[in-house]
Amino acid sequence: MGSKDLIDKMIVKVPEKDMSDIAKSSKIVNIDLTDASPFQIVIGNGKISIADGKAEKADATVKCTDQVLSDIITGKLNAFSAFMGGKVTVSGDLFFVQKMITVLGKAK
Repeated sequence: MGSKDLIDKMIVKVPEKDMSDIAKSSKIVNIDLTDASPFQIVIGNGKISIADGKAEKADATVKCTDQVLSDIITGKLNAFSAFMGGKVTVSGDLFFVQKMITVLGKAK
């Protein structure tokens, strides 16, 4: 199962209090996978959704392989270690990406 499918299944499991914490404002995070199709995570109006392709104006972009993102989402790989080790690059709102990963991690 790819990272997009994992995220899609986790979205519905995010506790409401955590969802409201990140969905206060509208944000778009592009996921630029080097070995799979890109997608975007759209956050706003109290919801998280996924759309295919890249948004022209995203608040952040995460670039990595599908496997690295899957490992981060499932907890097999620490996001900070992956970032510091060069397995993941983030441009834009790094703080928000970190918060989003933490919230998604609570939905495991």
